[in-house]
Amino acid sequence: MSTVKELPRDVPVLDEVDVLVSGAGVSGCAAAASAARAGARTLLVERNGFLGGVATASLMANIGNRFLTSEGKRVVRGFAGELVDRLVDRGAASPGWEHRDVPGCTIDPEKLKVVLLEMLDESGVEILTHAVAAQPIMDGNRVRGVFLESKSGREAVISSATVDATGEADLAYRAGAEVTWDGGSASIIFKMENVDIDSLVDFIAEDPGGFPGGVDWVKDLDTFLNNWRERGVFFFPHGGGRSWRFFQGEIERGGFEREIDPATGLDALGMYGFRGNGWVVVNSNFYRIEDLDVRNLSRFELHAQKMCYRVGEFLIERIPGFKDSHLSQVGVDLGVRTSRAIIGRCALSRESLFDPPGPFHADDVIGVTSSIDSERASGEFFHPFTCDVPFGIMVPRGVEGMLVGSAKSVDTRPRGIIRGMTGCMVCGQAAGVACALGARDGVGPGSLPVRNIQRKLLEQGAYLGPPERVRSLGLI
Repeated sequence: MSTVKELPRDVPVLDEVDVLVSGAGVSGCAAAASAARAGARTLLVERNGFLGGVATASLMANIGNRFLTSEGKRVVRGFAGELVDRLVDRGAASPGWEHRDVPGCTIDPEKLKVVLLEMLDESGVEILTHAVAAQPIMDGNRVRGVFLESKSGREAVISSATVDATGEADLAYRAGAEVTWDGGSASIIFKMENVDIDSLVDFIAEDPGGFPGGVDWVKDLDTFLNNWRERGVFFFPHGGGRSWRFFQGEIERGGFEREIDPATGLDALGMYGFRGNGWVVVNSNFYRIEDLDVRNLSRFELHAQKMCYRVGEFLIERIPGFKDSHLSQVGVDLGVRTSRAIIGRCALSRESLFDPPGPFHADDVIGVTSSIDSERASGEFFHPFTCDVPFGIMVPRGVEGMLVGSAKSVDTRPRGIIRGMTGCMVCGQAAGVACALGARDGVGPGSLPVRNIQRKLLEQGAYLGPPERVRSLGLI
């Protein structure tokens, strides 16, 4: 590859802050609000013109229900718990979501933008939109801030501590952190307006044997029906289209392709919504992510926009409940599931989350999520146990002054096992708190005594375990 030399130049300093957060997805919002609530002067920078990341830019209208154990006990609290409660209060989520049979809290992405903005405004966070944290400012191996690119040109922000909430560990990678790669898939979601969900659900119920039970944490048809009819949550399993007998039969009749290069999985057909809106979002195209080359990502993103209309038109033509609907919105960002991630101080393993003989405990716990039954033999997908999320998975090797706040790019084995919005908010809150305390004490956030971080998280309402567990850590 040929190169050109970039000449040295003086870059104006836009601001000096305690904590800078790059990326305003739910992890970045959790980090920024929590840092500000911990007393830090906090700046959040976002490349889009709104907050929410994948949840809004990609229309992912479902917060995975890792909040509850199989016994229905809420074990995710703090910022994440506050957000879902506010969404329910604002009519942006169904009040019936909090049940173990509900795989996810389906939400209104447009209202989410405003709810997040209100939480950040109340916390005192300064926000820059249409600004990209292009490069970390380095002092040896320590991050001292970032160079921003925006309509104002190239500017610098000096920060005592930085949170990388980009989702792909962009800043950590450019700062020299040890990273790893795990190629995954990406897609763009679209919204269908004026859907007769009652008619759609009734039609699905007419063929019990053709329903994709056991897919995407939907146990069976009865659970699917109860979630809609009793709880107002429409959650048709992602990937369910591939094994929904009626849908596959319609494809066999012709007029629709499951793959149109480079897209695959056009029949995946995950669908989410909740009572009172008359719309559903549809997740039904995949692109294989082998790298983060901007040319490939651009090709996929633009192709996906066309595929959204291909799938949407087929739904209108063939699927009951969609006859009078129309495609009203296409996500503006390609949602990348897994890609680049850091190698952290420690890793969270699959066995700790999916196959626990009991609760997984970590001395440096910063949050808790429900454990999942990978075998699903009993039809009960969730264990009564919990899985501690360790602080060390967010601490990048080889870099000081920075934490990674997105659960997509922290150190888990395999990658992405807590990548959903629930895990992102747990990690984001802890990253924000740790960076605020590090800025206050003049030390890198990764060097703080973890008990200090845990105490502040408890003050902010995070759940680190039952009282006896918290007592064993010396926190009460």
